[in-house]
Amino acid sequence: MVLRMQHVLTRRVLIYYLTTFLILAVGEVIGYLMSLRGIQVLSKSELQELENIARHPSYMVIFTHNLSLNLIMNIPFIGPIMYVILIGFTGIALGYIVVSSIGVSVLYLILAYVSSAILPHGLLELFSYSLSAYNSVDTSVNVIKRRSLSIILTHWVLRLLLSVVILFIAAYVEYLELTTVGAVIHA
Repeated sequence: MVLRMQHVLTRRVLIYYLTTFLILAVGEVIGYLMSLRGIQVLSKSELQELENIARHPSYMVIFTHNLSLNLIMNIPFIGPIMYVILIGFTGIALGYIVVSSIGVSVLYLILAYVSSAILPHGLLELFSYSLSAYNSVDTSVNVIKRRSLSIILTHWVLRLLLSVVILFIAAYVEYLELTTVGAVIHA
């Protein structure tokens, strides 16, 4: 069995990566608009919990939360559906948080998107999720095509491990970003 990196990572991962940015942006706008109409997307306790994490960040809390989403996205056959739902809801929650915590402004919405998607932790986190969605799709297709189970499983595990490592790095980077911003705000 010859394992080449091109079989583990392909150009399709880039397409999923770009799609992730789009789903997140659309979700964020939907959440923003829902909030303007008075629709409560998150409960007060959920909002307070997120604010508490931002004020007192822990990279392990961030990592375990993101890992639970990532593992769901890796499940063959249901992973792509969960990917769209989870990334979309993340965007909706961000849009809601902007209105409920910061205020009504398109500039705030853009800043929230930039902070969640364009900062280093966001780039890494969204790549990890994209890789997981691709992993689910590729595994599902190969199972349907009745390809070698050992190769399918090897590729799935390698992509899963890679996505987890990237997610761990992203959580630590997010922790550093939050503590740096927190130190600047409180200085």
